[in-house]
Amino acid sequence: MALVCASFTLHKYYVSMTEIKYVPEKKEIQITMRLFIDDFDKVLGDQFKKPFALATEKELKETDTYINFYLQQNFRLRVNDKDLKWHFLGKEYENDIVYLFAEVSDITGIQSIEVQNRMLFEVFKDQQNYIKFNINSQKKTAILTKENDRELLKYE
Repeated sequence: MALVCASFTLHKYYVSMTEIKYVPEKKEIQITMRLFIDDFDKVLGDQFKKPFALATEKELKETDTYINFYLQQNFRLRVNDKDLKWHFLGKEYENDIVYLFAEVSDITGIQSIEVQNRMLFEVFKDQQNYIKFNINSQKKTAILTKENDRELLKYE
């Protein structure tokens, strides 16, 4: 009985971490997202009605295509009041975490940045998406929830 009870307490918080870094020398924004593999696998499976089996030998070959589609629908960036198209670079697995990588090119300066991150909200009502900004040598953090899924920062 103790084993059954323990399994329910292992993972009772739902968080993701996204780092957004502006690299002026490269004129690009680098994006790294960290999510729990089991949470992301459940969301993708529910969304697309397929068994993704992330981080296993049975993982679908077209998983990156589905991840890209999901991200395009649930993660948006605006810089200087302009919607940006970002490019999904790929993913890596480490322990129970999936790392997702994306970038935006040809960014010559940032006066404002707005991020909307609705990832995982459709399945986990208590989901919190942390956003760590490193822009113009300033570091800031925001916590996005289902009720408040976007953050706008202004720089001088």
